Amino acid sequence: MMRRVYTIRARRARGFTLVEVMIAIALLALVSTALVTAFTTSFETKSRVTAVNERYHEGRQTLTRMARELRMAFLRPEVPEELREEDPMMLTRFEGREDQLHFATTAHLRIHAGSKESDQSEVAYYLGRSDRDSGFEGRTLFRRESKRVDNRPERGGYIYPVVSGVKEFKIEYWEDNGTGSDNWRRTWNSHDDPKEPLLPARVRITLELESPIDGGPPIRFVTQAAPQLRRPITAIEEFQPFDSGNPLGNDKARENLKNQLDQIGNLGGGGLPGNGGLPGGNALGGGGSGLNLGAPARGSK
Repeated sequence: MMRRVYTIRARRARGFTLVEVMIAIALLALVSTALVTAFTTSFETKSRVTAVNERYHEGRQTLTRMARELRMAFLRPEVPEELREEDPMMLTRFEGREDQLHFATTAHLRIHAGSKESDQSEVAYYLGRSDRDSGFEGRTLFRRESKRVDNRPERGGYIYPVVSGVKEFKIEYWEDNGTGSDNWRRTWNSHDDPKEPLLPARVRITLELESPIDGGPPIRFVTQAAPQLRRPITAIEEFQPFDSGNPLGNDKARENLKNQLDQIGNLGGGGLPGNGGLPGGNALGGGGSGLNLGAPARGSK
């Protein structure tokens, strides 16, 4: 009887066989491998989706800012030398090619309170090679901004990269001549006709970025912006100098001069530089509700 009880207890305490242990280890390794693979795939997918979303965000933000600045582009009438009180003179130009552009805009944002800045600035965009290793093979889109509009619209200010890995950056300019045909131009100079400076009716921007995923398709963005003020805000008529031998002519010249100065002063935000300006209004002419902000553009109604 005692021998039978001992045999039953020995059988119960002998544990697993080697085959059973190997089968259990194999099952555990299989399940662990499946879990690790699933987690790794999930993290890789999340990283790729995040990288693609960041590229889309970069492209959208870049074009949104460019479109905003282009809508608020402006041309300032050049004051005749006889009436000029500023030194150096303030020049505004809109000069664009297929892969670069510079213009004056009222979209500048003041970051520091009390800084001696206005909403006017000179802005430029162009392609170049960056010194930093961005991980992309394409070129870099740079932005230049000068917080003060001076007599050198094509230089000055601070330069910094906007987005890297640019495969294509193309700017086109619409010439609205009223014919209804395809009038997209590759270049634009606001002062082709110095007597009648003009901004393009629309600007189309195409931006193509490299994909952050190896072998992925490029990410393409296209947008358009229409400058709100295509012509200079006010025109200064030809200045007539005083004639000591013609008192009547002098009276007319004084009246014309007074009218022209009143027009400039009504722009608000300072009028002619150096004269202290007139109260009310902003730098682009919000002084009065009846102010005419310029003649309609060619071909518009």
